[in-house]
Amino acid sequence: MGFSPTRTLTALALLLALPLGAQDLRLGQRRMDLPGRENPALEGREADRPDLRRDWNLWWFGGKLSPAYLDYKNQVAVQEMKRWGRLMPQAPGSRLLPAFIGAAAAPAGTGGTWVNLGPTANLTNATWPDIDSGRPSAIAVDPGSTTLYLATSGGGVWKCANADPNAASDWTWTPVTDGLPNSGSSGNVSAGALALSPANAQVVYLGLGDAFDAEGRGFYKSIDGGTSWAASTGIGAQTRSYFILAVDANVVLWGTNDGLKRSTDGGSTFAAVTGGPSTGQAWSIQAFSATELVCSAQDSNGAGSIYYSSDAGASWTKATVGGLGAITPGRMTLTSVPSGITGYAEVEDTTASVIGKGVLTTGDKGHTWTWVAAATETGGLFQGTGGSMTSDGGQAWYNQAIAVDPTNPNRLIMGANLAMYRSTNGGANWQQLTHWYGSGHVYSHADFHTTTSKGGMFYVGNDGGLSIFKDPWGTIPTTNPNAAFMDNTRNKGLATHLVYNVGSTTATNVTDGKYRISLGLQDNGTRIRQDTGSGLAASSTFEDQIGGDGFGTVVNPSDGSQMLGSIYYTDIYKSTNGGTSAFTESIQGITGAKSSKNAPFQPRLALGDTAHPNTVYTATNGTVYQSVNFGTSWAALGTTGLPPGGTGASTDPNTALYIRNIGAAAGDPNALGIAANQGRVFLSYNGGSSWIQGGALPNNGSYTSSIWFDRANSQIVYVASVVPDATKNHLWKSTNGGASWTPIDGSAATGNGLPFGIPVHVVLTDPLNASKIYAGTDFGVYFSTNGGTSWSRFGSSMPLVAVRDLYIAPDSSFLRAATFGRGVWELQAAGSGVPYDLNGDGVADVRDLLVFAKYYGTTGVIAGSPASACDLDGSGTVDDADLTILLSHL
Repeated sequence: MGFSPTRTLTALALLLALPLGAQDLRLGQRRMDLPGRENPALEGREADRPDLRRDWNLWWFGGKLSPAYLDYKNQVAVQEMKRWGRLMPQAPGSRLLPAFIGAAAAPAGTGGTWVNLGPTANLTNATWPDIDSGRPSAIAVDPGSTTLYLATSGGGVWKCANADPNAASDWTWTPVTDGLPNSGSSGNVSAGALALSPANAQVVYLGLGDAFDAEGRGFYKSIDGGTSWAASTGIGAQTRSYFILAVDANVVLWGTNDGLKRSTDGGSTFAAVTGGPSTGQAWSIQAFSATELVCSAQDSNGAGSIYYSSDAGASWTKATVGGLGAITPGRMTLTSVPSGITGYAEVEDTTASVIGKGVLTTGDKGHTWTWVAAATETGGLFQGTGGSMTSDGGQAWYNQAIAVDPTNPNRLIMGANLAMYRSTNGGANWQQLTHWYGSGHVYSHADFHTTTSKGGMFYVGNDGGLSIFKDPWGTIPTTNPNAAFMDNTRNKGLATHLVYNVGSTTATNVTDGKYRISLGLQDNGTRIRQDTGSGLAASSTFEDQIGGDGFGTVVNPSDGSQMLGSIYYTDIYKSTNGGTSAFTESIQGITGAKSSKNAPFQPRLALGDTAHPNTVYTATNGTVYQSVNFGTSWAALGTTGLPPGGTGASTDPNTALYIRNIGAAAGDPNALGIAANQGRVFLSYNGGSSWIQGGALPNNGSYTSSIWFDRANSQIVYVASVVPDATKNHLWKSTNGGASWTPIDGSAATGNGLPFGIPVHVVLTDPLNASKIYAGTDFGVYFSTNGGTSWSRFGSSMPLVAVRDLYIAPDSSFLRAATFGRGVWELQAAGSGVPYDLNGDGVADVRDLLVFAKYYGTTGVIAGSPASACDLDGSGTVDDADLTILLSHL
């Protein structure tokens, strides 16, 4: 069909006229062409760079978390579960923490109910039926039923009891670790490894701590299919989990960053093994029999080795590896034929961090290994064909997945970052099965991490969720989709996305304004809520309109058709049609945009004051930028009073400025704030013409995260921190424009309801009540009704999960929370009857007087106690003054 300008313009007009979410024209091609797929600052590679994300995480949170601090976080998690168990989404198991039973004594009056809004799906059509989710770290399938468990890097473990790959109906997913009192370095239940006992599929083993991003601490065992969990002992200095191999009912091997650990009592207790993999990183463990095992490991210098055991893992001997030539092995992932002698190893060549062009193979149960160098394709094996496949991504340390057909030792599949491959002759030759956006192959998301098999099918986990290769040895399709070959739809219903930021509005110029939501997601772009036919308010479907990692995002307060999103290094994009089509880059005037030296990896966006809805702010390392036309163009504000902006160089002095976050006062167009590195705060009360450095934050461990102005009085300012230090404060308040600060999160000795020593990601105040403050923490949302004197957990049904961003409607009618691992949540009527709904029924009425009467006359009220919800003026006594406040709101 020839090119027709009229036809093209007509199609474009139809697309722009479609309602939000009704985009159906070549969906796969549209997603392939999204802005952000390629970014100059990322050196021309696929837009997701886990190495840069890892480095940024270390910079943002202050380095790797120590086992001691993770232990502290878990102890606080236990305390919070005891206090607020009544408000948690599921009752913890009685065998884990008996004290949780009876947790209904937690204070009432803590708000309404949080509802998860997804994303649980994205747009699909006949040519692009794929649905994604947050990154899985492990998959476990029950060989005797349709039950499947999926461990995710940020959303804990999910269970599906109707996981039939051939079923026409959707699978039903249920989170089974929402009641687990555990918090990783990113504030979520970070699962790294998962396995079922071969003796009893109801016995589930879970190792915490993702291999690459969020650290975690601990090993847990469930004997009832994930309903309840018991913590194991003997975990050593572990903060990451790589693999679990359950040999039988008693012997369990656990690969960690603190070496290989072994249990002989079914996972209740662990001890280090004897020999090679007892230290370093124990990556992958496989069994040829109940006694003959193999394990791959890296030492402290990154050198990779393979070890074998003939006594069920009690002791280990280094295997003989030959034929590698110039390849310097690092991380290796193993696979073996059960009850056989054949095994394979995928090898990272550390000289270029690429997958070695072939595999190691063994024919003697892992004692000796030989390199099988495969014939290379054009450009090199594992580079593959299709767009943007000139290398395997250079991320072999991050992307590895390999599995052998248990019925045929010559057939195996292997994931090498951007594509999945297969061999039918023991690794001598390979064929490409997928491509990361189609391009002449079936689509499967890039970045492969885990595989398992059942019934001739392979279940593969990648950065887009779960892919099922239903017929991996059949004819390889060249077009997408091919449901008989591979299924990417089974992620529907999983709410495991890692959300950095959320944008919302209550604009009335569009009929569905208050239901519009934009999200910035890790490795899944900037996504917009979609109307799939039942109305936007009922939808948990979100579609990406900017690729790569999504960061700061906002929606215009008075015009719901205008949205901003961002990717790395202050690269800002704008939509003027409510996200109906891909956003357009909008960085005019921003010097240093898209520069890894001069702009932050995670860009920030902040709305201006209420009277100027088209005003928005962003920043590079050392300069704040203002737009008065909602991102169409930008102008640099003054830098007088600010240190020189950092350049990322190791020679930067400690005084160099790195802007970590920005804030603008809702009620004062001239008040702006900077949360900066080195624990510094800078403020401007002349619209950014000049700045002054605020006073020192008391007991400050640096790593500021958020800055917020009181809506009515811009001299009242709040600053938060995410420093991983149990001895430091994390939230401060100033009443004199930043000249001095007071901690409002209690102290290590005296708590005030906000879990002390825990990161606070975001702080904001209620639009209708200046005394009410909300804080998004690693454990969820907390609120204060007395300006920060005391705090309570806000709302029910949200698990202990990191809340990275908050949005509250101008009329306080709803609150939305971006969680890092469990998607976006909403609580309706956030400001109506809260905290005066003392009996927790969602309504402030005379029935709340019964609760008040119970505590009337209480003195010496302790923050977080049942009586504290009735101490409405924060005086420490429930008295007539509180009764007057309550009556005025009933």
